[in-house]
Amino acid sequence: MLRFALRCLLCTALFSKVLFPPREAQAQDAPKSFAANDVEFLNLMGNLEGPRGFGTVSDFAPVLPTHPLTEMTLAEVLAYQRQIRALGTVSSAVGRYQFIYLTLAKLVDQHGISDALVFDAEVQTYLARFLMHNCGFYERDTDIMRLGNCLAGVWAALPLVHGPLRGESAYAADGVNKAFATPESVIEVLHRRFQW
Repeated sequence: MLRFALRCLLCTALFSKVLFPPREAQAQDAPKSFAANDVEFLNLMGNLEGPRGFGTVSDFAPVLPTHPLTEMTLAEVLAYQRQIRALGTVSSAVGRYQFIYLTLAKLVDQHGISDALVFDAEVQTYLARFLMHNCGFYERDTDIMRLGNCLAGVWAALPLVHGPLRGESAYAADGVNKAFATPESVIEVLHRRFQW
């Protein structure tokens, strides 16, 4: 019962800090809510990026965190990412949606998110939704090709869906990243996001 009560307090803190941050911390285009069927895309992308789940740490990490990511606060996760960056890691990506240090730090700062929140499945999913929002995922009139390419620019395991590099990761040139889905599969999921 105590665990449930603490969870409810965490949810309240998350909604007040993430969805309704203090006025001075609000970005001009920050969403007040998310309104689309995004679970199918989150599952597609999450399974490609972090197939081992919400506790996934990049295979390039020279050391592992001292305890599971899903039990660490955002402050602890960011400190861990700074540590492995200082050790020269190729990637600081963590979690099911593989947040690199610069992206995670920017999200926390830009949206006034408390770094005392635990980096669990719920928090990771809300953070991913902010990145999806930035690409226009939650707007019905967003061009699918532009949306697909924008999302591929956020998550390296997604393919570019349009242009001369169609089918490749937007980061393929680094010799480390590659796409693990077809453009057609991504486009189908994006088309279905408002079909309830």
